[in-house]
Amino acid sequence: MNISSTLRTVLIIGSVLFFIFIINMVRIKKLELKYALIWILTSVSFIIMSVFPQTVYAVARLIEVEVASNALFLCIIFLLLLMVFALTVAISRQAIRTKRLVQEVALLKAELEEKIRNHETKSQSP
Repeated sequence: MNISSTLRTVLIIGSVLFFIFIINMVRIKKLELKYALIWILTSVSFIIMSVFPQTVYAVARLIEVEVASNALFLCIIFLLLLMVFALTVAISRQAIRTKRLVQEVALLKAELEEKIRNHETKSQSP
């Protein structure tokens, strides 16, 4: 039930550095906050599990998994599925926006070409 202090220290430092990295990416506007929320949730959960390793054992008992590492893998798989779903939603929204922009550009292009033709016919007629 106990993990070594060295491993625990490495996990805490790694989790905190990951959290700082995500916050910095949001701060320098390389990552939007709405997309960073899932990563922030993940890093906070890693910090909690690193600082309080007994939470992993409590989760294992709660979901009736005998080995705590299996519960940890289950939680990580759940977080990964959550990330994939969030990214799929974002991609779908971007595809809809791209389609709308392509249609709008096509309409504007057709309108511009029509105005150019009208202007050319007016300038050619005496």
